[in-house]
Amino acid sequence: MSDHAAAIRGLPRWHPNPVIRSTIDTIRRCGWQVTSVGEGSPEANSRETDCGFSYTAGLSLHSIPELAIYGVDALTAHHILNELGDLLHREDWRDLVADQSDIRLQTVAVSVRLIEQVHKDELILANLLFPDYPTLQVVWPDEYGRFPWEEGYILLPMHQPVKGIPDLSAHARRAAHVITTETGPDRARPRRGRRVSGH
Repeated sequence: MSDHAAAIRGLPRWHPNPVIRSTIDTIRRCGWQVTSVGEGSPEANSRETDCGFSYTAGLSLHSIPELAIYGVDALTAHHILNELGDLLHREDWRDLVADQSDIRLQTVAVSVRLIEQVHKDELILANLLFPDYPTLQVVWPDEYGRFPWEEGYILLPMHQPVKGIPDLSAHARRAAHVITTETGPDRARPRRGRRVSGH
């Protein structure tokens, strides 16, 4: 690797901790890293968590907030966060958060929404490398399509803790706004067979 490639603005060139050093290398190669903690994650020696979660480190180098998702298995979370990372290179995250836009992904059969995450202490790698950047929580609905702040939501907080505050005033005064990650003329075709198996 050339010295120029190692010197990405805003990213340390080296760190004594091997986990952080590995994260830096992944960010250099791929643009960002997705880290999973808790239920079903490969990091068996991580401390027990009430709810498994995954988060990014490195999106802030692209002027995009880091992303976090709770209550989703590690593989699905990895696909969701990578797909959203690609989408946020094309869409303004501020509009998606302010409008409480429903975002349709190819990875899962439900729409997700983004809220600004306030409590982000557990996102250790992102906090160590990019402490001053905002984080967005990816929030998914229950089986009836309702989100945690909507009346009739049936999941318990332990299934998907909400670590931020949604802007409910914007949602009340807006018409439905749906964003899709698909491109091209056949965006409305059925999404059969494109979901990650088992979800």
